[in-house]
Amino acid sequence: MSKRVDDEIMNEEEPTTKSKTGWSQVTQRHYDPEGNEELTTVIVYAIAEARGVSPIEVKSPPLYEVVDVPAIENTFFGPDVAGESRQSVGTVEFQYTNYLIQVESDGWVQLYESTGTDDPGLD
Repeated sequence: MSKRVDDEIMNEEEPTTKSKTGWSQVTQRHYDPEGNEELTTVIVYAIAEARGVSPIEVKSPPLYEVVDVPAIENTFFGPDVAGESRQSVGTVEFQYTNYLIQVESDGWVQLYESTGTDDPGLD
């Protein structure tokens, strides 16, 4: 199966190296605002997959203490404002423990971990 990564198509089994030095992609999931899962659920499942644990084990720190997921969801995927179509385009990045998480306006949630080769700061 293939997926979109930084405007390229890649094989799902082959994580990419992040263009930002020091980060390597470990997993990604797609959020569908018309689907059954909330954005928070998609992010937690991605973290769990990266850690190799059950999603119920992703507890510390609570995600809501790190990022305001409802604000991201509303900005990118929320209802139309004043009769105008919401067409936000962009990416939100935040760190959760040792992961860099990107939420893109097209619904992709990408998780990166430090490669330890360079400073994994958020440039």
